[in-house]
Amino acid sequence: MKKSILCAAMVLCMLQASVSFAQDESASMNGISAKVLFIDYNKLNDFGGFKPTNGLELAYLRNITPNIGIGIPLKVGLATLDGSDDKTTILSLDATAQYQFGTPESFLRPYIFGGVGMVFEQFEENNAQLPLGLGLNVKVGKSSFFSLQGEYRYSFTEFRDNLQIGIGWHFKLKPQPRVDGPLDTDADGLPDAQDYCPNEAGTALAGGCPDTDDDGVPNGEDDCPTVKGPAETRGCPTTAPVTPTAPVVPATADRDGDGINDSLDKCPDVPGTIALKGCPPNTPAQTQQPANTTTIPATTPTTLPAQPVASGVLDSDNDGLVDNRDQCPDAAGPIQLLGCPDTDGDGVIDKDDRCPNTAGVALHSGCPDTDKDGIADDNDNCPNQAGVSSANGCPDADGDGTPDNRDNCPNEKGLSSNNGCPVYDADNDGLPDKDDACPNQAGPSATKGCPDTDGDGIADRNDLCPTEAGTTGASGCPDDDGDNVPNHTDKCPDIKGTNQGCPDIEKADKDFLLSAAKNVQFETGKATLKAQSYAILEKVAEIMTKYPRYDISIDGHTDDTGDAGANRILSEERASSCYQYLLARGVEAERMNYKGYGETRPVASNSTTEGKEKNRRVEFNMYVR
Repeated sequence: MKKSILCAAMVLCMLQASVSFAQDESASMNGISAKVLFIDYNKLNDFGGFKPTNGLELAYLRNITPNIGIGIPLKVGLATLDGSDDKTTILSLDATAQYQFGTPESFLRPYIFGGVGMVFEQFEENNAQLPLGLGLNVKVGKSSFFSLQGEYRYSFTEFRDNLQIGIGWHFKLKPQPRVDGPLDTDADGLPDAQDYCPNEAGTALAGGCPDTDDDGVPNGEDDCPTVKGPAETRGCPTTAPVTPTAPVVPATADRDGDGINDSLDKCPDVPGTIALKGCPPNTPAQTQQPANTTTIPATTPTTLPAQPVASGVLDSDNDGLVDNRDQCPDAAGPIQLLGCPDTDGDGVIDKDDRCPNTAGVALHSGCPDTDKDGIADDNDNCPNQAGVSSANGCPDADGDGTPDNRDNCPNEKGLSSNNGCPVYDADNDGLPDKDDACPNQAGPSATKGCPDTDGDGIADRNDLCPTEAGTTGASGCPDDDGDNVPNHTDKCPDIKGTNQGCPDIEKADKDFLLSAAKNVQFETGKATLKAQSYAILEKVAEIMTKYPRYDISIDGHTDDTGDAGANRILSEERASSCYQYLLARGVEAERMNYKGYGETRPVASNSTTEGKEKNRRVEFNMYVR
């Protein structure tokens, strides 16, 4: 025994090493197992009770579907045959079919199996056997299971039926699947499906197109391809005009009528422009002329028309620009801004400035753009990092509209609904792999992406009848009467029922059949029915007519008084008497069978009178045929 357990442990260690690559069991189709066996040839052949010997089993299992597999178990062990105390070496090789309940991810996976095998005794004699059993796999690791199995083996050779119990380990084998990468013709790291220039190596920021200055604007759309600039200015840099603010001085006279106070006018006697500080274009600045002297300009002013010379012209806000030339006559401002105030000195007058107290640029109506990405700070979610408008001013390396700080795949174009990552669908069934229960097999969304051959809404892997449309209650098999028992196992496929698909026997009728066992009476020591038994048997006949899909077994029993052989014969004759009576009352012979068990099946102790009376009985057991 100890040697067998030690051998099994060594085998398990070797198996554990051989399956170290089995990292993910969810789709494993192959498995191997090793078990210590306890083998008994005595109990079933009436050779002195249960006397187990030991053996070992190695098996290979191949799953055809997640629930159905075929197995090849190889067993070697010792057995006590024909009741002998000598041990016989046995070797067997089986082919089995197995059905596993639950799913590959289940913690507990019970299973049933059956098959055919050949057993060799001492490598000389052999016999064919039919194994049938059940087992349980308990998950203890990603790909390993503790396994417990019980097995009955029917032999075609006399006295070779046997029982086997196995305890061991089961492993799932699964090599890592190979996943082909997406096509990238220009080898720039961006798949062709996401590359706007698939034949030219580029940057992810420019959608896979060439971008010399690395500003995110492709060369083909960049008006300044060697200088960084935002997309709003077609890749060219933006500059904010900086204009000095003129000092506010009182003004009382404008002799040349050009709208500029004489104290600020470089050419006070010649009308000129604001940009030339009161001088006309192409004319050097004049020195101040004596009062009341009029000088005719050599060139006609182009910006401001000549005004009549007048002293004491009104300048209400004292900003050096007369009211009739001042765009803001009631608020002091610099001459360069036509007399309008500019509080933050950014060159954008306050009335047009969205940010009048913070210096900005004209492009953004006077608001600042700290990171110079062409997006005003008040509209920029990342004002200190240059970004793009599609990501609300934040960096977006892959250009998919999801900012890098919220993009789980910042270098791959994806969908915002998928946190910036691409949506992969390996089987092209329209269901993303992350939501697909069978990512490598196309299937409808109704079955979470798993195949549904018969279209009944039940995935093939959970469908006991994958090629026939069925119902959920019948595990995907047809169920014409709707009682959740599949047609192929329903003994009454056209009538609803809970007993193998047939209507169950009513409680009152069950109770009557139980009482009939002790109420049917016979003459002492004979098989002759007493008269009071007729009414009881008439009722039994009525019940048989009421349930036409049921058969009946009539079983005779006695107490242990007298010879056991005689008791068995008497019990069978009494069962036969009941059979003959029911046959005479119209119950079909093919729906009945009878047998006598004598004193072998007592229901009470034969040591008391009451017990003996209970043991003398004829039982009527109805069952679905």
